Amino acid sequence: SLSSFTQSMMKKSGVWKWSGGEIATQISWDTDQPDKIDGCAFIHKGLKKLHDAECTAKYAFFCMTVSEFLLVRQKETWDGALEYCRTHYNDLASLSTINRMHSALPEMTRTETEYVWTGLRFLAGDWFWVNGDDLDNIAWYQRRLPQCPDRDLRCGALDKQTKLWTHRNCEEKLSFVCFFFFF
Repeated sequence: SLSSFTQSMMKKSGVWKWSGGEIATQISWDTDQPDKIDGCAFIHKGLKKLHDAECTAKYAFFCMTVSEFLLVRQKETWDGALEYCRTHYNDLASLSTINRMHSALPEMTRTETEYVWTGLRFLAGDWFWVNGDDLDNIAWYQRRLPQCPDRDLRCGALDKQTKLWTHRNCEEKLSFVCFFFFF
């Protein structure tokens, strides 16, 4: 038996599409594939190439979440940026890991503002990420979070030059980075 994983791709009316409805392009088929008129596709584990199969065939599968960061160039207060991201995407970017930070930096450095809002906020005596992530990755400009920031400096931004977090006036209007994911 073939040891394989399904990749959710179907052919309907002669067009291969991903499960989200997007037309599949740059498909890496194995030799002599596809060989059916309509059907589904799976990735052959050993060959790492696509094969077609009947959609009723049963294979092991995996689910994958794809996430991205998107720079929004319009300038908003921190609360305005949070509302915009939650309305149009998922949330204001939380850079809670080194990997997330590195993924977001290319977007953040394209802004025209010196600072970019992130999902970092100080409330009730603590700094936190608005999405609930742990505050493990500390890239603060003084290597530690301000313990009692001034009342108007309780929103976290990233300095695009130094690539370090800083606290800013929440009413300041800056560009910001949204986070979104899809399955």
